[in-house]
Amino acid sequence: MTSTLQDLAVQLFDAGAVRLEDIEAKVGRRTPIYFDLRVIVSHPKLMVAVSHQLEKLIKDVHHDMICGVPYAALPLAVVISINTDRPMIMKRKETKLYATKKLLEGVYEKNQTCLVVEDVVTSGGSLLETVETLRKEGLIVTHAVIVLEREQGGASVLEANGITVKSLFTLTNLVRMLHKAGRIDNDTVELIFDHIKECQFGTKDNLE
Repeated sequence: MTSTLQDLAVQLFDAGAVRLEDIEAKVGRRTPIYFDLRVIVSHPKLMVAVSHQLEKLIKDVHHDMICGVPYAALPLAVVISINTDRPMIMKRKETKLYATKKLLEGVYEKNQTCLVVEDVVTSGGSLLETVETLRKEGLIVTHAVIVLEREQGGASVLEANGITVKSLFTLTNLVRMLHKAGRIDNDTVELIFDHIKECQFGTKDNLE
């Protein structure tokens, strides 16, 4: 599995899903490495490969259905749903303003277990927002599967809210894989590792 993830890390980098630049992240802080999984919708084989690895992580996790955090994780949730023959529901960004006025789309019943799929966790806020919506509808949420855990406190926040997080990559091992493959030099590795130490989230006040 490690060699497969090594190859996947390189493919994600080459596809532009991992970008090395000084950029302002969603939470308002600057980051030397940016992860944009949205680009893989233009790379079907890569999207299937990422989904396949996520499926391995959830093999022993009980769940009745799947929900992807909008919007980047939705394509992955769709592929996983099809491959595993597991029903999927969708959370809307905003409540529907007409007809049923739903926030969740799909068929579900109270006390069913829903697995959440996410692309990247930094502070954990976006994923937690989806979890809270699902729980308000009477669904049970205990696990989330993600592509990248940025090691900035988000996983701990989620675990404090009863969510076990399983990730394909941590930022540390992703950077090491890319360094080994010659995609990242020593100076960039040091810069990213310093960033991980300096940028930590630990309260719900600054979740995004």
